[in-house]
Amino acid sequence: MKLYLAAAAAAALALATSAADAAGTCGADQMVTMRVSKLSASGTSVGFLDAVKDHKAWYASHGMKEDAFVTAPVLVPAKGGLKPSASEYVTFHVYGAKEPVHDGAWNAYVAKYKANSTIDSETRFCLPKGAAIGR
Repeated sequence: MKLYLAAAAAAALALATSAADAAGTCGADQMVTMRVSKLSASGTSVGFLDAVKDHKAWYASHGMKEDAFVTAPVLVPAKGGLKPSASEYVTFHVYGAKEPVHDGAWNAYVAKYKANSTIDSETRFCLPKGAAIGR
């Protein structure tokens, strides 16, 4: 339970990164968050991908059309090569310029993520100007 609470607190802190922080840290480059998420014992890929859909929609509906999201299954070893994982996903969030103000719809998509997955790892980096992820 302590581990879950610590993970939830870390996830909440990670989600709170502001566009102002990103701009200050990255200058003219763009802040990116890369998360690897694993489905929880009771989670489903449908539920996780629905949270991703709601996440994207929330940013777009709140005027943050410069934010970009890319989600894909992690590739795992399989006989003869690699195959998409059925339980592990990588998500990139390329931040735009606006700073979000959280509301009930924000809390709803975060709750959907938490009901279906845990964040296994999170990395932030500055995407060099002119580079792109999923555009």
